[in-house]
Order: sequence, then structure tokens, then C-alpha cells
Amino acid sequence: MKIGAKYAVTMTNQGVIRDPLIEIQDRLITKVVAESVDKDVDLYIDGVIIPGLISSHTHLHGLLAYGHPVPAPAGFWPFLKQYWWPFVEDVLNADDVASLAAYASVLHLKNGFTCFLDVMESPFAEPGFIIGEAEVIEATGVRAFVSNEATERAGNEIARKLLEENERALKLSGRVRGLMSVHTTFSCSDKYISEAKEIARKYDAFFQLHVSEGAYHVEDIQKRYGKRPVHYLKNLGILDEFTIASQCVHVSEDEIEVLARTGTKISHNPVSNMEIGTGAAPLAKMLEKGASVSLGDDGFIRAFDPFVNLSSTFLLHSLMTPGQVSVKDVFELHTIRAADTLHINAGAIAPGKLADLVMLRDNSATPLLPENVIYHLVLGASASDVCHVIVDGCLVVENGEIKTVDEEAVRNRAFRTTSRLWAEAK
Repeated sequence: MKIGAKYAVTMTNQGVIRDPLIEIQDRLITKVVAESVDKDVDLYIDGVIIPGLISSHTHLHGLLAYGHPVPAPAGFWPFLKQYWWPFVEDVLNADDVASLAAYASVLHLKNGFTCFLDVMESPFAEPGFIIGEAEVIEATGVRAFVSNEATERAGNEIARKLLEENERALKLSGRVRGLMSVHTTFSCSDKYISEAKEIARKYDAFFQLHVSEGAYHVEDIQKRYGKRPVHYLKNLGILDEFTIASQCVHVSEDEIEVLARTGTKISHNPVSNMEIGTGAAPLAKMLEKGASVSLGDDGFIRAFDPFVNLSSTFLLHSLMTPGQVSVKDVFELHTIRAADTLHINAGAIAPGKLADLVMLRDNSATPLLPENVIYHLVLGASASDVCHVIVDGCLVVENGEIKTVDEEAVRNRAFRTTSRLWAEAK
């Protein structure tokens, strides 16, 4: 397959190139030519080709919460205990998990995400629900990592089941793979966290948990152990280049240095952090300290649109630390930095990279130039600009339409799930 456009954002030393010609064979990009005169291409967009966007942390079942008729309270702990657990997480069965995951995957793809890391929260779902989730995600054509959020808050029997669910997922191979996830330090004992990490090490797999999302995380660990969460996790031997610390809102400068020194990956999720009022992670300081940071959408449906996520991130940090975080810094969080977080050969347009690509129409309000393409992508583009999406060298979205599954059927199934659970909640 050969594709072309006005511009391509390579995220390599080539930067933004004019009149690109990109050749794809099987799963890989084999050639990238700038200022090509070859117009014999299979797909052309009067706009921009970018690397497929990557979300390093999502909750696909977050779809259920969008517009929920039971209003969520403000503040991290009330949101979790009075709303998220009883009305979202604890009510899901295996079929609900599959229906929400399938439609959320379609939305991610159509909006320009080619890969995401999902953490399903459904402690009372029937055994096997993660494999069922993986199957419906695989059918959409997206690249993904799947897990459930193992926790001890629902008792020992559930805690065992959830670790076993994740271990089954670690045996997955191909485009949809598994990882080990636990909830966080206040819902999991040190023994449980360590056991989960050892299972992940056994399979050379990723390990993910929420770190210092709310002030409560910090207060709880300091009260019980006399230290901050990052230092507590370091002492447990949890932090390394295969650990993804999601959120990291309330982290100190020395904690950032520990995360950077250990190679621990940080997934920044600003839209959901703002939504529930937990605060804003110190992104500028993380970048300054050389920490490995990427961008997640945290299952907040507006952030399923990566362009909402990108613009929100830039505007938030322009307010917090004016001039310290550039549009290029932000765009890297959903491309090359996210690929580094997930250890996948993607996030850039270059020979040998995975052929995960997005082609966007040019709907910019001012002329598109090599100097301003990334600016327009971060602050001016939207999901409606996405025309074609290629994953693993296969065209999975064409002219804005998903080609792999029956979108109407997938949407209707998710709507039935949502409608039923909303009615029960009321």
C-alpha cells in the first residue's frame, strides 16, 4: 500500500515533511519519501498523515458514566466511594464488559487512536471476562493491552479471582495483549501488590497501578508507613521500566526523580483529573527531570477524542507553567513517548516502524505550513477530521467509517447495557 498527503508529521529527525509518500508492506512502514512526485498512491488525503495516537491509560467502561443520571459528587474520595464503585464498577457483568469495551474501542479508533491500554474495573463480573473483552477488542482491529484492576477491597475470594483473570490475559499474544494491574496502595496490601508484580515479572509483562491520584493516596500511605507513595513503592521493589504509574498528580520533586531514575513510566490523565477535581500533575517538572511521561484518557469519554485530550493538556499546563510545555511536547505524549511507555515499535513514521497511521483532512482555519502543523493538530484539530486509520498495515477506518465490525450493532448493544444499568441505578 502507498499513501500520500500534503504533510506528514514523522516524529523523527525529518520533522514535518511536505508531499510525503509512505509505503507499507505487511505490518510495517518500508519507505518514507519527502517531496514525492509520485502521485500513484492507494490513498491520498488533502491534509496530514500522523503516527497512530496511543493512550497509555484508559477505562473503556467509563463510557457508562458519560451523562449518568446519578450525579457524581465532587472530590476524589466521594467520587470513588459514593459514585464510581456502586454505580459503575461494581454493577458490571461479563456481557456488560464486552459490550462497553467493543463500542469504546470503535470510538477510540474512529477518533484517531490506534492503540490503548485498558484497565477494566469489574470485580464482580464472571470469571473469564477479560478474555471476553480481549476478543471483542481484537475484532475492531485496534492494538491494545487489556487487564482488570485487581483489588482487595471486595474480599479475599474476589482478590484471588482478579489476579487469576490478569494472569490468564498475560498469555495473550498478537495485537491485543495482557498486562497486570492493581488498583492502588489504599485498596491493596503490600503483600498483594508484590505478588501481582511477581506474576507480571514471570511473564515479562507490564504492571500498572494508580499512584497519588488524589491527596488521600498520599495521606493514607504517610499515616500507615511514614513515607510518600513513590518511596513506599520503591521500597517494595515495584518501580522499574515495566511499571506504569498512572495519574501521579500529587507527587513531590524527589518522587519525580525516583520515577525518572528507576525508568518507571508515568501516564498523565489531565482531563479526568480536572473533571473530578483531584488537581493537575506537574508535567513540566516531570519533563525537566527526564521522567518517561505519556498521555492517557482515563476512560473519560471526551478524552476518547485525542484532540480534546491534546488541547486540554496544552492549555492546562500553559496556565500552570507558562512557556514550559510546548505543543510538540504535548504531541509527543500521545505518540513517541506513549510508544516508549508501552514498548511498542510505533509512535513515529519511519521505515521499520509498525504501520499504525492516521490520515486527517485539513480543516484548519488558517493556512497549514510545516512550521504550524503540530500547533494545528494540538489546538485546532478534532476527531471529525479523522478520515482513514491504518493499524498493522490494515485499513480499519475508511472515510470515517469503521470497516471491521458492524458499528450500529455494536453501538446498540452498548446502549442497551447503559440504559439497563442507568435504570437500575435510579
